[in-house]
Amino acid sequence: MQQGQLAIVIPVWNLPEDLAILLDQIATMGIFSQVIIADDASEPACTPQLVGFGADTLGLDITYLRSPTQKGAGHARNMGLDAVRTDNVLFFDADDRLCADLPLIWQRHLQAEQADFTIFRHSDTRVEETEGRRGTFQTEEAMWNRALAGNSAKILTAKERQDLIMISAYPWNKIYRTAFLRDNDIRCSETPVHNDISLHWLSFLKARQVQALDHIGALHVIGDRGHHLTSRTGEERLCLGGILSELTEQVRQANDNQLMSRFIHFLDDICRWNLQRVDPDLVPLFQKLATDSYLRFTPAEFQIFSAQQPDRAADIVQFLLSEGA
Repeated sequence: MQQGQLAIVIPVWNLPEDLAILLDQIATMGIFSQVIIADDASEPACTPQLVGFGADTLGLDITYLRSPTQKGAGHARNMGLDAVRTDNVLFFDADDRLCADLPLIWQRHLQAEQADFTIFRHSDTRVEETEGRRGTFQTEEAMWNRALAGNSAKILTAKERQDLIMISAYPWNKIYRTAFLRDNDIRCSETPVHNDISLHWLSFLKARQVQALDHIGALHVIGDRGHHLTSRTGEERLCLGGILSELTEQVRQANDNQLMSRFIHFLDDICRWNLQRVDPDLVPLFQKLATDSYLRFTPAEFQIFSAQQPDRAADIVQFLLSEGA
């Protein structure tokens, strides 16, 4: 394995123009040693040659992988992770953009030798367009402010990690030690949607040390594209049930009451979010999914959560009663 070097894994499906822009950024940024394109059965195939790049023009070690059938971004990322030959890796979506501070973030990650991963801030085009500033939504900005407490870089305490675990489960705002992911069998869920939740939560659960940086390293681009989660309203969303079931057991094994309360909060948020977005004929199925997810918590776990967030706990109880649970 190449030491002190960084690979970038790019899942892609039918976005050749976006991939070309990202590869051009990669070529000029000068921090990557390996580029892995994980093609989720694009038609035509999104090869680097198709978008005008090869090992000679990119000037980097480039690996192209292709799934014979569409299996989702989670499968593509896992396929890419298996091919990483460097000791550090960044997952990045083809339609997002690298930011100018990423080389600085990479250097800070290298300097924090004991950190299993470095999480950094990103900017969202919805915020830039509506509020005229760089950054994310106010709720997540508040989480970052609490965690960093005015510092530009920080090794997070246990409490700060539990605060920051609540941000959205994005895959492209973390530089990972490759061995950390492999040694702990941390991968994406191979599901149509919500495939990054396990990667995010298990990373925080298993890490011995996490570094957080105030620098913005990625621009999350939201446009009129059918593959984005917010545009998916069908049965594929029901895969969330299995993901939440597995994570509930993983969080329980951590034997941390505060962490479990955070997870109940997160689970409640994502169930509510989905219930507002699924097709109307799927609402009963998703209500059952949510009910089953709430009932997996033990009375003791829910009692602790209720003491900390009585109003939210009361809402969950009311929902369960309305469903006849």
